[in-house]
Amino acid sequence: MRIEKKTLNDALRVLGKVVCQTSPVELYRSVRFVGDENRIRAMATDGVETVSVILDAFAETAIDFCVPFKELKDLVRMGRSETIELTGKFIEFPELEEPSADAISAILPVNFRELISQAASVIDRSNYRRLLQGINLSNAGVTATDGKQLLHLPCVLSLPKDVTIPFPSALLAAKTSEMGILRTWNNLFQVEIGNFKWHGKLLEGQYPNWRGVIPSAESHDYSITLHEVEKVLAWLKMISNQETTNGIELNVMPDGSVTLVSCIQPNFELNTSATVTGVRPRAVLTLDREIILRMLLQGYTTFKAHSDGLVPVIASGGAGQYIAMPIRAINKNPIPTNKENKEMEIENNVVEQQNANVPTAPVANPLDELNANVEEFRGKLKLLLDESGVLIRKVKEVALVQKQKERDFIQARRAIERIRMAI
Repeated sequence: MRIEKKTLNDALRVLGKVVCQTSPVELYRSVRFVGDENRIRAMATDGVETVSVILDAFAETAIDFCVPFKELKDLVRMGRSETIELTGKFIEFPELEEPSADAISAILPVNFRELISQAASVIDRSNYRRLLQGINLSNAGVTATDGKQLLHLPCVLSLPKDVTIPFPSALLAAKTSEMGILRTWNNLFQVEIGNFKWHGKLLEGQYPNWRGVIPSAESHDYSITLHEVEKVLAWLKMISNQETTNGIELNVMPDGSVTLVSCIQPNFELNTSATVTGVRPRAVLTLDREIILRMLLQGYTTFKAHSDGLVPVIASGGAGQYIAMPIRAINKNPIPTNKENKEMEIENNVVEQQNANVPTAPVANPLDELNANVEEFRGKLKLLLDESGVLIRKVKEVALVQKQKERDFIQARRAIERIRMAI
């Protein structure tokens, strides 16, 4: 089989997402080439997911052979010619289960990969809950969450029930921009877009009720729209990244502008032009630095919030809705003077009179409850692991005692035999 180096390199970039180069199984660390003079397909699998791409290559006869992934990478990197001649050996490849007659099919829009790419950015791949490492697809669109933030991207998908696909590493690397089709059956799925095909298992379990997390429009009483996005992004990137809480305060100023202040670097601030509508916030809106960065990079420049800071923030302006829970920061403002107290009291009375008919926002919110449940489950899991460790140690101790008894029994029997022989 003859193939251009660039074509092979593009295929390896996609197939490498499922190849396991450290696997003891030769098939899982190899790429299969199968086809004839009319069409050649390259395939790779990790035993659970299988990815294939149609290649622009040439073969004189029917072929079916496998080549180690590392060997292919070396050929691309060190090959002097722009065309590579490939040969390999036959390895039995598992037959993929084809969609059944009652399989559910849904047309994927042209921008499906772009939507998946945006959703994948909020996923925490280290999360111990495998469901939260996947992306939920429903008739309402594409949804992803890590338990602290949620991104919902509306699109038309003809799905009678929600399904959750694993993290789409290969699809993100494929860079497709065509309409495709999603098929689901027997807890399996198949995504086919152009020359790209992805086959695997759906993630089992009940995905979090993301619809209940999205607050109603009545829950917000003010909004902030940032205008100097590039300036804000440059400022945010200068703040050091922290594994712990790295909050950014959005302080609404009397002139309508917004001053951003870093919670870990209180003296590091930025005043930027903005449009503030609604009531004057009573609590400073504080969001995580990484979340604000991701929101702005995806075009979400308007933040709808509640003046008391008890409701999840909805960011709009992008392709969908970006929901995040504000950080409940300690009020670091100095104690106001008597004059300021009177002015604030008058302003609060006016605000209360103007918003007497505004419904009170719920104190409890689903994201906090979800986080609490996750932490509780994590504690229980740690306790179970500790208890299992204790049990394992006890089993080992019992095994040692048993072996000691067996040795004592053997020694006693040998002593009895020696006594008998002496008699």
